[in-house]
Parts: sequence; structure tokens; C-alpha cells
Amino acid sequence: MSSWSGSRYSNYNRSSGATSGQHTPTTATPGVRTSAMPRSNEMRGADIIAEYLVKEKVPYILGYAGHGAIGLLDGIYKHTDKIRHISPRIEQAAGFMADVYFRLTGQPLAVYASTGPGPMNMMISVANAFYDCSAYFLITGQVPTTQFDTGALQDDYRYNGDVSDIFAPIVKKSWRIRKIEDLTKALPDAFDMMRTGRPGPVHFDMPYDLYISTAPVQTPEPSTNGRVLNWRTTASDETVEKALALLAGAQRPLILAGGGIRVAGAYEELKAVAEQLDIPVYTTFMGKGAMPSDHRLHLGVAGVWGEYPATEAARNADVILAIGARFNDLHTGSWIPGYVYNIPPTKLIQVDIDAEEIGRNYPVEIGIAADAKAFLGQLHRIARAQGRRMSYGTSWHREIEAWRTDWRNFVEPFENSNEVPIEPRRMVADMVKASPPNTIMVDDVGNCQAWSEQYWQARIPGTHMTAGGFAAMGFGVCGVLGAKLARPDSPCVTLCGDGGFMMAPHAVATAVEYQIPAVWVLQNNYAIGTIRDLQRVYLDGRELGTSFVNEGTGQFWNPDFAKMAEAMGARGIRIEHPDQFGDAYSEALRSNVPTVIEVIINRDTAVPVTGTWQMPPIPEVQPTFGARKIR
Repeated sequence: MSSWSGSRYSNYNRSSGATSGQHTPTTATPGVRTSAMPRSNEMRGADIIAEYLVKEKVPYILGYAGHGAIGLLDGIYKHTDKIRHISPRIEQAAGFMADVYFRLTGQPLAVYASTGPGPMNMMISVANAFYDCSAYFLITGQVPTTQFDTGALQDDYRYNGDVSDIFAPIVKKSWRIRKIEDLTKALPDAFDMMRTGRPGPVHFDMPYDLYISTAPVQTPEPSTNGRVLNWRTTASDETVEKALALLAGAQRPLILAGGGIRVAGAYEELKAVAEQLDIPVYTTFMGKGAMPSDHRLHLGVAGVWGEYPATEAARNADVILAIGARFNDLHTGSWIPGYVYNIPPTKLIQVDIDAEEIGRNYPVEIGIAADAKAFLGQLHRIARAQGRRMSYGTSWHREIEAWRTDWRNFVEPFENSNEVPIEPRRMVADMVKASPPNTIMVDDVGNCQAWSEQYWQARIPGTHMTAGGFAAMGFGVCGVLGAKLARPDSPCVTLCGDGGFMMAPHAVATAVEYQIPAVWVLQNNYAIGTIRDLQRVYLDGRELGTSFVNEGTGQFWNPDFAKMAEAMGARGIRIEHPDQFGDAYSEALRSNVPTVIEVIINRDTAVPVTGTWQMPPIPEVQPTFGARKIR
């Protein structure tokens, strides 16, 4: 019986039949030869894995070497003409890079770690990928099969748990590989599972003697199940027609594009439906960039730090077609009626590939479990066949245009500000002006992310990346390297804060070592700004642990980030006046050299709130632009 089959993770059986707490005798696994030179009809575990990655056309393997990985690396060694090895300076950086790579290409990379601390360092980036429906193949080392439950170096033997138990909640599946033969089925199944349905990372727990041990097996072929299985599910035409009729009868309809549009690659289908029906489109933050920012039907992001036209439209819509959106607290104003949504009376049509998400936070008029790309193609086909265009006239568009005008009148003075320290909106506006349309923006987490949410303009769909469900700091600082590997001909930029950058400054060293010309635009406000702002709003200004202050001098303090970059072999630029930024940024994009641009921003400028957010039992924050309206 296969030892890896079963539920979300797979149990193993000790060959000795020992029960929990009993010592397993140190004997070789029957039928397995432990030699670096396999017989002609036998293969090492490492060679099976390496050859399979080549068959799947995996272009990169990322990770940090340890004693629990050297066997794997020996298998990769002979294939470095097909698989490029990159070693970031910490394991989680490899995960962030692979995460962004998959978001841009749909191709999962291989990521590895040793035993003990290595897998633990991977946890943050694995969870980040899992909650944002991104995927990569993770393989971590385990003590040899002859040393299970002995307390050997980095053996996770205590209290009947192991690494698979730890990873199980944040991967689609964790396989406990306990004999070489397990690989022949587990590898194709893992790659199928990563890419189908709701994508996500998968994990192999691999005893490191099995990398070198041999067995009479062959490298499996990639499975065809993922290509044959019709996982891009559609709804019945009857259900789609009901949704279409509900939209057609609306006076103030909207289409909400969530992160599922990006996961499904449904950008063209979304645009076609919006144009066919003449319905405005707004997005969640994970859906940002689903429509070109300059499209006449594009409203932007709605939520606590949303763009006012989108948030105001969501408040006032009578029917919303939501595709691939979870309706989380930041997007919905913590579900408090009147700030972002009024559902009901607004009627909701919710489409998601995961039926568990439908109706989770709002009641639905029509719920449809379907893939975003397949559903939108189906909706467009039926709408065209029926000659459908909405009959509400132009009053809804006129209302929306008025909200756009109000927002632009509010924003433009800040975008032209010459104040020192620098106004963040001026900085982002200059970035938008100088960035080619194909620029890939990878946000880090914090106030930098909120500034990007409101003001970065993604002119080509699919060029904006952010961390949503898990929101891990360091995602952008490291992930921008994965973006550049995926899109070598596009400028790749991260907008990050001083807090997030200091969690992962080693990304710059990796960029220099492997000649990856990314650009870090680092907003220095001497603070963990988002949390500091929450303290100011919710705790009457009682700040602790959120500003960077030198206790000796009492002055705000950070390292000299430009000199840090130069010490690692990159270019470092410090910007203190807004007139300096545009030219420095443009030159960095052209330079083809890893570059850190440190920008001293006004630390007291808060991101405008157009919705709300609440941390019960503390009362919700009130909008700083726009008025709460309950219709």
C-alpha cells in the first residue's frame, strides 16, 4: 500500500512496526541500497526529483543549503544547464520569490530547505502563498529513515508531531515520503494539485538518506490529469441567464473583480463582459490591475484605503456581480453597513471556484461555484447572443463621473506638492509618470501597500502584485526578485517601507550575486507606520514600539539605506527633496543595476480612509474623505 496516500497529509509506517515512543532499530530499509553510485537499473531519490523537475520544465530551484539538502543538490548538479539554482540568504526569501514568479507565469518553481530551522523559516512565505492562491513545490529535509524518533540532530520527534503536521494547514497537501517508490506517484500528483482548482503550495517531507539511496524505479512522466480534468468549471446556462437578467434589471450595477481574476488569468474575459454590458468595474486589493487603470469603466479599489469612486459606487449599487472575491474586513469596512457595502438591500451575485467562499460574509441573491475565466466566457457568450446591454441609461455613469472628479480634485494638489519631507502621493505620482506600462509593481506590506492601493496605476492587467490574506512583510522586498526572473524584459519595482526592508535587506545582496536588476523604492518614515497610525487613532496617540528612535540621542534613527545598498554592491540613492526623485527613479529603471532608492517621506501623513476598519471592541475609524452613506 502506498505510504503517501490519504488525507491532507500522509502518515508513514515504520518498517519495524514500532509504535509511538518506541525506539526504531537502526537498520537499512529493505530493498533500498544506500550508495552514491546506483546500479544501472536503480535510481537515487535525488535523481528522480531532478529529472522530474526537468520534465516539468521547472526553470529555477530556490533555497538555502543545509546538511538535509546536500543530497538533493547533488541530484540537481548535473542538470544546472536546464534548472538554474539560486540561493537567497534566508529560506523564506526563496518562497516569496517563487510566489511572485507563479503569479506572473503560472509556472510553479521548486523551493527547498534543510531540516529544523530551514522548514520553520519557510512557514511565513508558504502561508502567504497559500492564502493568496499562489503555488510552488516545497521539499524539506527530514532525519534519515534509520533515525526516526531518536532525537537526532533536528529530529522533530517530540509529542508525536513532525514537519508535515506543521505544514498541513498552509499547503494543499503535505506528503511524507518514506521510501523512494513514493516519489513516482507523489511527484505528478503534487504538480497537478498545485495548478488545478484553487492553486496553492504543496510540500514533501523527505528523509535525507532517500536522496542518496536507490531503488529499481524510473522517473515518472508528468501527469495528464490536470490537462484532462475539466477543473475550469462553468455554471449551467440557465443560472448564468438568471444572473444576466438580474444585472439587466438593475439601475446601478457593478462588477467586482477579486483576486480570482488574476489567479484564473481572466483579464480579457472581464474586459469583454464589462464592455458588452457597459457596467463599471471595481476591484478588491488582490484584484487591483484586473482592468487597465485608464479604461473608462475602471473605478479602482474599494475598501478602507480604497479609491473614493470605487468605494462610493459600492455603497450605492443595487446589484453587484462579484467574481473571485472573499469580502474580507479591509475590503468591506469590517462588514459594517454603510461604509463600503449595504448588502442587503444591494443584491449580490457571487461567483467563486471555491463554494465555501460563497455567502461566507454576505447573503447572496445568486451563488455560482465556477472558475472565473470559464464563467466570464460563458456570460459574454450568452450576453452577446441575447444582444444584452444595460437599459439604465447614463445616470449611473454620471454619478460615478462626479465621484471621480471629486477624488481627482482632492488628490491632485498632493501629487504636485513640493513639501519636505516628501508627500507620499507626490512620490507615487512621479513613479506612475516615469514607469513604462509593462512595469511590474510588487508591494511590500504596511503603509507603502496602502499608498500603492490608492495611487499606483496598473495600465496592463496582471502587473500589480500584493500580499493579501496573510500580508507578510518582506513579500515585496524579496518577491521583486521573483518578478524579475519571470519578466526579465520588464522593469520590476517594489514599493516598501523601512520596517519591511529591514526584515529582508539581504534581498539586495541576492540581486547583486545573481545579477537581478530589481529596484527598491524605500519609503523612510522612521516607523512601522501602519501600526503607529493605529495607535494614534485608537489609543489616543499612545505610541510604543512603532517608531525607530536612537535611545542615546532621542532622535529618529535608521541605518543609511543607500550606503547599505552600496556595501552590498548595488546602487544606493537617498532622496530628500521631491524634485530629485523623478529623475533618480527613471535612471534606476534604465540602469539595469540593482538599485535602492531611499525616500524620506513625511512621517505624519496618513493614508486617506474612504471606508472604515474596526478592531472590536474599539469603534470603527471614520472616513477622512467622503461621507458615510446608508441608502
